[in-house]
Amino acid sequence: MFNLKHIYFIVFASLAGWAVFAYFTTTQIIKSQQKFANIINITGKQRMLSQKIPLIATRYYDSRDKDVKNHLIELYEVMKLDHRHIISMYTHSAATNTIYYKKPKQLKARVEHYLKLVEEFVKDEELSSLYKLDSYSFTLLPILNDAVNAFENESELKTKHLLARELFILVGTLLTLILESIFIVIPAIKRASIHEEKLNSLVKERTLELEKISVTDKLTNLYNRRKIDETLAYEIERAQRNNSSFSLIILDIDKFKDVNDTYGHKAGDYVLQEIATLLTLNVRKIDMLGRWGGEEFLIIDSESHDEKVIVFAEKIRKVIDEHVFDKVGKITCSFGVTHYREGDTDSSILMRADKALYAAKESGRNCVKEIL
Repeated sequence: MFNLKHIYFIVFASLAGWAVFAYFTTTQIIKSQQKFANIINITGKQRMLSQKIPLIATRYYDSRDKDVKNHLIELYEVMKLDHRHIISMYTHSAATNTIYYKKPKQLKARVEHYLKLVEEFVKDEELSSLYKLDSYSFTLLPILNDAVNAFENESELKTKHLLARELFILVGTLLTLILESIFIVIPAIKRASIHEEKLNSLVKERTLELEKISVTDKLTNLYNRRKIDETLAYEIERAQRNNSSFSLIILDIDKFKDVNDTYGHKAGDYVLQEIATLLTLNVRKIDMLGRWGGEEFLIIDSESHDEKVIVFAEKIRKVIDEHVFDKVGKITCSFGVTHYREGDTDSSILMRADKALYAAKESGRNCVKEIL
């Protein structure tokens, strides 16, 4: 006969079903965001490489330094490999398919043409090839921005869809609890309430994890390129609005390729993590610290006083220079410093900081150079 025990079993089974459904839904959200965080990072790196490669090519043309040429080839290979990965794995949606394959953007063909321009310069090392490469990089940048935005929009839509399923879980759980309140005694109601608290805690925990994944570099646990771009845009807007200023510091590990070649990539990862720790201990909480990409780190310093920023950069340089890295020994970094000035965009201030970093490299490395 259908009695209270049967009702209790039905309610319990319903709650268990919601719990399993919630678990798989939140897990799906995290996996989806991990996927989109990865492709956003990759396309963001493509955007960065499209601008960095001409700068490195210019350095090589001016210096004819073989190490610089090798670095240029490495960046080219990374961009080519990432492009193939994007094409094979991430261009199936209508929005991304339109950007990559259809007119007027045809990003796939444009990136491949850009890579051919890089190949041409590497082969002939002519100024005309460098001009073509540099000019084409500026036409490529806005379309790469469109690709990043498209992937971000897909991520947001996917998250909204999955969050709607979470809302469905919540509504179902509440209805189940109402049914339980009618047919089950007070102790059962208390047990159900505890279960609901655990469920909500799981959702909040997964949501926080999701937010952290989207803005964090996995290796160093610092902010990633996406978060840096957002913060830099905000700081420029704030400086324009308040007629104020801020400073930008880019640091690059000297001869990092030698570390990987001599001690292996695990040692290279260790060096990156150790430097990230040293930076975290010495950078103020009010400043922004992140991994810019590869062996480069970026600091957005709220301080606008030239001398104070230079002193700060010198302090960090000295901390790294005096630190002993296990098995690797001494590691140094070169620093490029610049400051926001009226009319700056994210591209212009970053280019100025990168030129200052290049000046530090040209001056023998392990030093701080500033371009006002």
